[in-house]
Amino acid sequence: MALTIQWRLRPESDTILVVIDGRTVKVAIAVDAAVLSKMLTVPGDLSKWSGGKILEAVDRDPLAWGELVIERNEDGQILTMDPEAFWNGVYDWFRSRGIDYDFALH
Repeated sequence: MALTIQWRLRPESDTILVVIDGRTVKVAIAVDAAVLSKMLTVPGDLSKWSGGKILEAVDRDPLAWGELVIERNEDGQILTMDPEAFWNGVYDWFRSRGIDYDFALH
């Protein structure tokens, strides 16, 4: 069972997903600055991520959560990234507030 972590966008919300084998959402957490900073810097053991909403069957498909911004594996390696969506998101969540995502938790 390989776990990855994804940042996905929908017009009404940003979500962090922990995904099993690239196909099934295990955890879905609404984005806030602290959660997004952790995902982008040191996500740690993905099996320990929890919380978020209770998932229905329809919510188990990662594609249902919108546009993929970035996906990382458990080692932190970036597997895929949409550079424009990434930097727009970093601006919206951090730079527009005068902070940098790698310092949001400190």
